[in-house]
Amino acid sequence: MRTRSVGVGVAALAALVLGSAHAADATTQPGKLYVSPLVIRDDAIKVRVRRLTWADDLRYVRGAEVRYEVVNRGTRRFSLNILGSRTGVLAPGRRTSILVAWTHRGKFVFRASPKGARLRVTVT
Repeated sequence: MRTRSVGVGVAALAALVLGSAHAADATTQPGKLYVSPLVIRDDAIKVRVRRLTWADDLRYVRGAEVRYEVVNRGTRRFSLNILGSRTGVLAPGRRTSILVAWTHRGKFVFRASPKGARLRVTVT
């Protein structure tokens, strides 16, 4: 009788451990680093999403890490702040890069300052 209850206890413990290991796979895993060119113009902010496709309305999964290679193609000085990652003030023709970790779900709107174009991001 005692060996039977020990066997049932071991089976229950194994099911619990295997079940929790599977649940851990469902969480957001650290992913790879994506590198995307980002161009600031006087009228728009565009990010290259595919080889020949540029967009100002982006979608990412939570946990995505993106290094933006930022270039100012406008005629004025601009700066951009995305979730605390700042470009600093970029003169026309200047470049820099910023690293952004998209860790929170939601809809975000960022604007180049002063009075620049918008970039919309949705994180799912």
